[in-house]
Amino acid sequence: MRKESRLLDMEELGKRHPALNNKYRMQWLVRTRQIPIVRIGRRIFFDEKEIDLYIQKNSIPAMEGNIKNG
Repeated sequence: MRKESRLLDMEELGKRHPALNNKYRMQWLVRTRQIPIVRIGRRIFFDEKEIDLYIQKNSIPAMEGNIKNG
C-alpha cells in the first residue's frame, strides 16, 4: 500500500524538521533551487516524501572507527 504524500507549508516543515526552521535559509534554498518545492500560485509548499528524500540524499554517514576511546 502506498503512503499518501502531504504538502507542507514552511511553518509545518520547520516543526517537522527543526534544521529547516530558519526562514532565510529556506528562502535561499528555494531561490537557488536546491530543495524541491511545489508552487501553487504564489504559495510554496514542500512535498513530505520529496523532503525526506532530499534529507536522505544530503546526509553524510559517520565514518567507522573515527571515535577516540576515553
